[in-house]
Amino acid sequence: MHYTTIMRKYIFSTTILLLSAVMLLYMSGCTAEEPDTSAPQRKEIERTADWQGALLYVADEVGPVDSWGSIRVYDNVSGFVEETVEQTLAAGPSDVYVTGDGSTMYVSSLANGRVDQFHWNGNNWSRGNSAINSPALSLLTLAPAPGGLLYVADGDSTGDGRFFILNPETGRLDDRELAVPDLTAARGISWAADGSQAFISGISADGPVLLKLSWPAKTVSGSLALPVPQPHQVVTSLDGASLFVMGQGTIIRVDPATMTILATIQPSGSPATEYMDGAFSADGRYLFTAGTEPGADSTLYVINLANLGVVHTVPHVSARANGIQRVE
Repeated sequence: MHYTTIMRKYIFSTTILLLSAVMLLYMSGCTAEEPDTSAPQRKEIERTADWQGALLYVADEVGPVDSWGSIRVYDNVSGFVEETVEQTLAAGPSDVYVTGDGSTMYVSSLANGRVDQFHWNGNNWSRGNSAINSPALSLLTLAPAPGGLLYVADGDSTGDGRFFILNPETGRLDDRELAVPDLTAARGISWAADGSQAFISGISADGPVLLKLSWPAKTVSGSLALPVPQPHQVVTSLDGASLFVMGQGTIIRVDPATMTILATIQPSGSPATEYMDGAFSADGRYLFTAGTEPGADSTLYVINLANLGVVHTVPHVSARANGIQRVE
């Protein structure tokens, strides 16, 4: 009887443990199916034809097909990512620009020198009839200029830094170009709020530099040596009081009047993180940027410009984020 009692207790205890293990597995499985806004995975967000909201468009160099790429949209309200365009004719997307009326989207390429264009059909983006070919193999940025033109940085080394000019009204590159002899390679461009000056980041014979040009005369009126191994896009704050130069490991805040460094920001704390582009909140209080470290997905950082502190992060916002744009 003693032996039988022990066996019964043993069987009962084992059964309880097995049931507990099964319940834990079931519960973990249920949890995995729940949407995780801190690591967005959802492919689509529900919207009506007239849906509007605060969105961040991110050019993702890596897509479901090798050597192509995606355009991902981060919904600043729900926190989900929508994979809007799984593949573009612009291989390895470097930047994205959506027109002010929301009707057209342009995507530039790191790998084949094309600018792909898409049109909003009321519920999704559809590709245009053809891509826009440039004389370069690699394009870096798509920057809106005064007058509605887009300036596209040539990523190839041609001796001078240069930008191609895209006219959204014709859907073609203009015959004219912006050549910057002071640079051996151009990286990014932005303008003062009144359009009287342009600011260009790039590489000179002496290293990374930020140039100030009068506009539209295009004569150099100032320069600043940049303390980063690789400079990327430059963006102007909404109030015009600051420039932010994106770079490897660091974002540099610059006074556009004096061309001096006001502060440096390292959102991830790692010198290996690449910050390619930035965008501002509608009220100008926050800077959005995506940082990418070698071998890791990109993380979105939201920076409070009052104290330059990171107030929010979104990991896995894309595989490798390049250009970023905020769209209402």
